[in-house]
Amino acid sequence: MRVAAFRTIFIWFTPLFALNVGAATVNGSIHGSVIDYTGKPVAGARVVISYSLPSAARKFTAPPVITGPFAQDAMTDSTGGFEVAAIRAGQYTACAQTLAPGLLDPCRWSAAAPELTVIAGQTLTGVRITMAHGAIIPIHVNDPQGLLKPVTGPIDFACQFHAVTAKGLHYNANIQASTATGRDHSITVPFGAPVTLEVISPHLKLNDASGNAVTAQGTAVNAPVGSALATLVYTVTGTK
Repeated sequence: MRVAAFRTIFIWFTPLFALNVGAATVNGSIHGSVIDYTGKPVAGARVVISYSLPSAARKFTAPPVITGPFAQDAMTDSTGGFEVAAIRAGQYTACAQTLAPGLLDPCRWSAAAPELTVIAGQTLTGVRITMAHGAIIPIHVNDPQGLLKPVTGPIDFACQFHAVTAKGLHYNANIQASTATGRDHSITVPFGAPVTLEVISPHLKLNDASGNAVTAQGTAVNAPVGSALATLVYTVTGTK
């Protein structure tokens, strides 16, 4: 059964509310870093700090790690470091997201994510978020008629590709490159995790590599450890 609250989950989260930063005496700060599975820094990652939820309020067994409302975010620098300043004292969960293929957000795909305690007037240092290695699902879309419209972000709502997990959660395959006659997407999933790739396009018709019209059932995908997945190829054939 699909869970409506997670029907579509994008790699860039939308804040649920903005913090009303009060006096400095009730705030702390966070200094940390994001590394990959080899220990190398991950530059240009978005660190998302969300309020922690008590265990009783978490409706799922992780993954995913269910977090509370958005608090603050920060981008990592060239050394993988990040800073979150003037954040209210409290309990938080830290996630890390990147558009670069091959790395997994611990909040989406891991059994646990870093839990932080911010103390008023103090700086929490040494926070480390590790992004595990995952299998890249590459997707290429042929667009011989030029029906795909240019987009500035990683998602085109007119033509989306979702990896759907066994729990019914949808994660977008982000756009990696575009040309006048095609587009490349990719999404990273854990090795060995069965997912279904679904095409969601309300106004465009697409065929798969065999020339068959795509169906609502999607395509089953499983990436064993050590195996590189072949590119899934689709073609935009017209409008609905």
